Amino acid sequence: MRIIDALPPKRYAAAAAHARSDQFKALKAKTIARVQQWYADPRTNQNVLPGLWFGYGKDSMAGAIILKTAGLDFCHLTINNGGDLPQHWIVQPEWEAFFGENFYYEEYETDRTFTQIIRAYLDWGNLYGIRTKEDKALNFWDWGGVTESITYEAIYQFDHLYGEGEKNVMYLWANRQGEGQERAFEIARAGMFQFHDQDDEKMLPYIRALPLGEWKDIDVWALLVSEDSPISPIYSMHQIPQKKGNKAFPRTLWYCTPEILCSQYYKWLAFYAPVQLKELCALFPEITTRFTAKSQK
Repeated sequence: MRIIDALPPKRYAAAAAHARSDQFKALKAKTIARVQQWYADPRTNQNVLPGLWFGYGKDSMAGAIILKTAGLDFCHLTINNGGDLPQHWIVQPEWEAFFGENFYYEEYETDRTFTQIIRAYLDWGNLYGIRTKEDKALNFWDWGGVTESITYEAIYQFDHLYGEGEKNVMYLWANRQGEGQERAFEIARAGMFQFHDQDDEKMLPYIRALPLGEWKDIDVWALLVSEDSPISPIYSMHQIPQKKGNKAFPRTLWYCTPEILCSQYYKWLAFYAPVQLKELCALFPEITTRFTAKSQK
């Protein structure tokens, strides 16, 4: 989908204006120079193309554009665990055409969907008496002691498949510190070019790079607008009004994660993804219970 057709006119105009600012131009140039330096670092594995974890969201696309603009080859790494809304993948052929030559791509797929993974581990944990910190049964809102197992099967089991066991392969994420405190803390503590497991003989050393770590939301939109990038149709799904102070929808998180607690998000799902919402409520009745109880107060 064309970005000019996806964004509300005011947001598009603001991004276009920011793209013309000296501040943004300086940030873009600084970021390009930074990733070129990372690629040339002698500690970076030169035998394996760096991999960019790519989810067809705006930040992933901005990261890919920066690498392409810098003249650097890389491989798009995508996880398909059934947790994305179906509209999110519609942009895939448009993105490949937009990217053009040297488009490298690897997709990893889970054996069962994210919702099935969550349900199975919650059932297993409750069967064997695993409880939440509040000593309650495991549920959609609190995965308790099975959290790591769920996220490993749905996401992290693929962390080092790319590169076939080579050391110090560079993996790039388009994470930004403005997206959450945990990301801001990570960058403040470890920087944007990190070496992991270097001294652990049982682990595979790798490099974690965050080229957009200091970027703001408006910077990402400015880059995409200036490049006339295609965009996921999810970003055109802004029909559900938001209360003042809430993060705006649409969101490109996996729809079945419990991170979004406000009822408007589930209204948004009901409007744009009724099949997925019906599945969620059937697998996790506590979702219906939570918001039904709130509406009756």
